[in-house]
Amino acid sequence: MNDEALADFWEKHEPEEFPDWEEGGLNFKRPPKKLIQLRLDPHDVRIIDRESKQSGIDRAQLVRSWVKEKISQLEKR
Repeated sequence: MNDEALADFWEKHEPEEFPDWEEGGLNFKRPPKKLIQLRLDPHDVRIIDRESKQSGIDRAQLVRSWVKEKISQLEKR
């Protein structure tokens, strides 16, 4: 079954329709994150907003990805 057929199947069916179906014991949880706040110059925010629009990525996600890239570089040292 390809992805489209599988998606179509599950659009029309629910797992509960199958007699042997049981909910799995897996419980996925996100690791806890901490919120930080920072103050930036308006010029810097305009640059971030411009890059956010060009890339189609939310402002916070863009800044988070830049921070993660920098942290990755620092960890490789």
